[in-house]
Amino acid sequence: MKLRNVCAFIALSLVSTLATSAFAKDAQWTVRNKPRDTITVIAHRGAGDLAPENCLSSLELSWSMGAVPEVDVRSTKDGRIVMFHDGNFNRILPDADPEFKKKTIADLTFDEVRALDIGAYRGEKFKGEKIVSIEEIVEALKKDARRHVVIDVKEVDLKALAKAVYDVRFQVTLTTSNEDLLAQWLEICPNADGTLWMGLGQMNDEQLEARFKTLREKNFRGINRFHLHVTRDADGNLSPTPEFIRSHGDELRRRGIEFQAMPWPTKTCPGAKTDYDLFKTLLELGAMGFGADRMDVAYKALDDFYAESPEDWNICDNIPLDEVVVMGHRGMGNEAPEGTIKTFQLAWASGICPEADVRTTKDGVIVSFHDDNFARILKDAPEEIKKKGVEDVTYDELMKLDVGAYKGEEYRGERAVTIKEIVDELKKDRRRLIFCDLKNIDLKQFAKETEEVHPQICLTGPDVAPLVEWKKLAPRSKTLIWMPTTWSGTPENFEERFLKLRDADFYGLDFVQVHVTVDADVNVKPTVDVLRRCGNECRKRGVTFEAITWTNGDKESSYNALLDAGLASFATDYPTKTKEALKKYYEAHNQK
Repeated sequence: MKLRNVCAFIALSLVSTLATSAFAKDAQWTVRNKPRDTITVIAHRGAGDLAPENCLSSLELSWSMGAVPEVDVRSTKDGRIVMFHDGNFNRILPDADPEFKKKTIADLTFDEVRALDIGAYRGEKFKGEKIVSIEEIVEALKKDARRHVVIDVKEVDLKALAKAVYDVRFQVTLTTSNEDLLAQWLEICPNADGTLWMGLGQMNDEQLEARFKTLREKNFRGINRFHLHVTRDADGNLSPTPEFIRSHGDELRRRGIEFQAMPWPTKTCPGAKTDYDLFKTLLELGAMGFGADRMDVAYKALDDFYAESPEDWNICDNIPLDEVVVMGHRGMGNEAPEGTIKTFQLAWASGICPEADVRTTKDGVIVSFHDDNFARILKDAPEEIKKKGVEDVTYDELMKLDVGAYKGEEYRGERAVTIKEIVDELKKDRRRLIFCDLKNIDLKQFAKETEEVHPQICLTGPDVAPLVEWKKLAPRSKTLIWMPTTWSGTPENFEERFLKLRDADFYGLDFVQVHVTVDADVNVKPTVDVLRRCGNECRKRGVTFEAITWTNGDKESSYNALLDAGLASFATDYPTKTKEALKKYYEAHNQK
C-alpha cells in the first residue's frame, strides 16, 4: 500500500481529532453508552455491608447480584495466601484475648487462621464463617467464566499470587494504591488487569492532579481501571470537585481506562454508602462503574439512570466525535483491499474500527477472508482456483494468493492475514477494536487464540445463538448482531424482529446493527420513526444502535437523516465520507 495513501488517511484522522475540541466539546459522555450488563460494580471487601467481609458467602452473594467482589489478601506464617483486610484481629474478633487481637495474619499458620470465626462479629446468622484461601477463590471462579474478582494486595508475594491464579488470570484484577506495584504485576502476569485506587476521601483536586501528573509520565502502565473515592462535605459539596471528576474521567476513558467512582464515607459524610443521589451524580459526571459498600443502592441508581434515557437523544450531546464507533466494512470498505493487515493498520490509524471476516483454512488456521470462494478477489486465476474457498486450501497455499491486486496495481502483493497477526496488532494499543464477522470458525479455538485481547474483539453475525455461546467463552469481549432488511428480512418487519431481541434483554449484546437503504430523496427504510423507537430501546440497556446503509452510503444527506433518527454508530463502505459527514453534523449541531 502506498505511503502517501497512509499519510493522507492519518492526516484526515488528525484533522478529525483536532476538530473534536471545537465541534464536540459539549458532548457529555455517560455510562448509557455502555451495555447495562457490562457495568462493573465492585463489592467492597467481598459484599460491602451486606455480609461479613472476605468470606465465601460474601463472594457468592456478590456474584449472584452481578457484582464483582473485591477481596484483600495476606500471607500466613507458613506462606498460604488468604483473604483478610485488617492488620490485626481487633475489629473482627472483638471478644478475643487482648494479646491475640494484636496479632496479624503473618503471625499465624494457615491451620490457625482457619480455626477463627470471622463472621460472628456481624451477628448470630453469620457465625461460623471461615477465612478463605486463594485456592478456594480460584475454584469458585472456575465454576463460571463470567465471574470476576478484584484482589487488593496487602502483604503477599506477587509471583506466588500470579502462580496461584494463573488458570483464572483473565478473571482476576489486581488492585492497589501503588502504581509501581501494578507495573510489576504486568511483568509477572502479562495481559492481566490492574486497578489503581486513590483518594480515601482525603485528597483534594490539587493533590489528585499531582498524582495524575506522575501517572501520565509513566503512561499509566499496568492500569486498566482507575478507582476514585468521592465524598461530600457537610454542605453537600463533592470532593474531588465535579469538574475534576468529569475532566479526569474523560481523560481516562480516552486512554482506554475504565473510570470507577466510589461514594466514600467520612465524618462529614457518614451516609455516603447509601447516598442514592451521590451515585446518580457520579453517573452524570461520567463514571463508568462503581465501587460500593451497598451494591443494592448502586444497582438501583444504575437501573434508574438507564431508564431515564431521553427520548430525543442526539449523538452530539452524548458521545464525543472522536469516540463515535465507525466500522470499516471488510476493513476499510471500498477504499483498500479487504481483510489485509495493511488495511487494518490503515483503519486504526484513521480512527476506524476495521471488520474482519473470519474463516478457517483446510489445515486449521484462522484467517480473514470474506467470500465463500476466490472468484471475485482472484479475477485472473484459473477456474478451478476460483471455485475454491479458504476451507479448501492450506495456509501455505492461501499465502501464495494475491488478495490485493484486484483493487489495482498499487495493492499487488497483499496476502490474507491470520488471527495471530491480528492479535499482535491489537496488543500494540489496547484502544484498538476489531469486529470479527463469523463465517467458518470453531469458537473454542478462536477464543483460545484471542484470549489476550478479548476486550478488543467484537464478534458479529446474523444469529444470536453463536454470539451467546461466544460470550460464555469470552465474557470480556463484545458482540454485535447484524439484521439485514434486503436479502433476509424486510424493512417492514424489522421492528418486530428487533422487539424480540429487546424482550430477551438483548442477550448481552453490545451492538445491534440494522441494514438500511436511503434513496435519492433521502427516504429511509426502515423508517426514521422505527429507527428512533428502536434506538431508544437500545439506549435503555446501553446497547449501541448502529446502521450500515446499502444505498447512498457515500452521501452526507444519508448520515444526517440517520443521525437525526438517533443512530449512534456506523458500519460503512465509505469510511472517509462517513467521517466527514459526522464532522459536519457535529459542527452544525454545535453552532445552533
